[in-house]
Amino acid sequence: MALNSFEKRIKEWEQKYRPLSRDVMRKINKLVEQYDKTQKVEKESNVLSIADGTKLVREFKGKRYTVIVLNDGYEFNGEKYKSLSAIANKITGTRWNGKKFFGVA
Repeated sequence: MALNSFEKRIKEWEQKYRPLSRDVMRKINKLVEQYDKTQKVEKESNVLSIADGTKLVREFKGKRYTVIVLNDGYEFNGEKYKSLSAIANKITGTRWNGKKFFGVA
């Protein structure tokens, strides 16, 4: 069975670095199946991939707010939060989509 160019690229990657995890391969296969059906690939909107230690800065009503991305949440004013929405709500006093408030969506 001949490998297509995509399969060749994955094999080359695995030889150069290491085999891809089952989870990554499952996601790749799902995207390929989706593309084969629709000729489009839609990014999962619920995934936020920001490196640990990244600082998110937002100015709101003349005041600057900084959030630090942690491995398992976010730090704001010395407190740990599970979501950006919780922090945005604390800052504004109203319900916000945290990703949109901090400009990462």
